[in-house]
Amino acid sequence: MPTKRRFATTLCSLGLVAGLTGWSTIQAAESTPPATKPAESPPAQSATPAKQEWRIPTGEHWSKATDTERRAYILGILNMAMIEYQLTGPSPKHRTIVPKLVKALDGMTVPQIVETVDTYYKTNLDKQQRPIIEVIWFQMVAPKTGPAKAK
Repeated sequence: MPTKRRFATTLCSLGLVAGLTGWSTIQAAESTPPATKPAESPPAQSATPAKQEWRIPTGEHWSKATDTERRAYILGILNMAMIEYQLTGPSPKHRTIVPKLVKALDGMTVPQIVETVDTYYKTNLDKQQRPIIEVIWFQMVAPKTGPAKAK
């Protein structure tokens, strides 16, 4: 039993390290050289407004996102699922969607998942308000795992 726990801990650690390493690489690739500072700060009225935070990302956000942002969103969901799955196992004590998510997306790559979401939003222009996570669930997970059973 300790070997199983050690394996799960190691796997989670490797996943986190891989995710952080990928994020650092993305950050470095996207960074731009700093502009020269003017002698004086610009007035507050001309300051660029901060990016507005997404509450629940939808198709509108997806269509405006860069490929890197799309992949980062999917990678975040997959990392969260992997960590929870490794901590709770395939038969968790409490109700969770993670085992179904892991089972349905097993073998798919991040670009394949991104392409599936892209295709959904491109072919369903009237459903741009639908949250991205719903598209992933109802287009990729539910068809492979069946409806959720109430406990």
